[in-house]
Amino acid sequence: MTLQANPFPLPASRPLTGALLMCLAMLVVPLADVAAKVLVQGGYSPLQTTFQRMGIGTLVLLPLVWRRREEVLPHLRRPFPILLMGGSILAAITTYVLALDHLPIANTLALSFVQPFFIVILSRLFLGETVGLLRWLVLLVGFAAVLMIIRPAAEGFQAASILPLLSGACMAVYVITIRKGAGRMSALSATFYTHVVAASLAAPLAVVLWKEVGAAEWLLILELSAIGLAVQFLIIKAYELGEASLIAPLGYVEMVGAILAGWWFFNEFPDSVTIIGTLVLICCALMTIWQGRTK
Repeated sequence: MTLQANPFPLPASRPLTGALLMCLAMLVVPLADVAAKVLVQGGYSPLQTTFQRMGIGTLVLLPLVWRRREEVLPHLRRPFPILLMGGSILAAITTYVLALDHLPIANTLALSFVQPFFIVILSRLFLGETVGLLRWLVLLVGFAAVLMIIRPAAEGFQAASILPLLSGACMAVYVITIRKGAGRMSALSATFYTHVVAASLAAPLAVVLWKEVGAAEWLLILELSAIGLAVQFLIIKAYELGEASLIAPLGYVEMVGAILAGWWFFNEFPDSVTIIGTLVLICCALMTIWQGRTK
């Protein structure tokens, strides 16, 4: 079995569908953040939980991968993109969860929103995508809205604040790798190999740092696995259907999900400044979708 240069046709450009998939993924992600914070504050290493999460995801995907093995297995002949995907997602998750142990979820999320800036820059350098003035403006306005909601300077600078920045940079590498492989690697293949490589890289340290897992913790890990698997697949599809510099600003929608999760689970209601910032955030997302639809 040989690896063909282009075994899949390049996905048709459907930016509106890609944008909607990205919005859905971002609204669900905060549920995983809540579970991850509970686990890390309970003394569980991010490498252990990531190993368990990715291992469970791999097992879930195996039957489907086996049925479509002629589509998935040939990519093993090009290991570098696979290793880059798995390594970058492992680094992104680990640094993000470590930050959750020291910072509030909202602050961690706000700082990780440097990711779109990295993506837009890398998409210009490595994908040759045209980044217009409007997209830069949407990014800047969206980031300003996040700062309005979080007001991170109110608590002063903490060394742990560097961790979400690193997480955002690693996620940008992951996204660009996915986008560059569009047309050569299906969403199933990318999702499967990301899980396999991340679990394999995390395994050695996970064993060393292992802590016995109770029933309640297993439920949280299963939640992380289910949400992580679904969100990763949605994000991969989103970047297949739309340009990276178009989809990236929609990461700001995650803040809307975080506010909804806080209200639903902890009865936390945003103040007026947060409401205004969120409305600006939604407008940025809608502007991005409109721009993609008119291309």
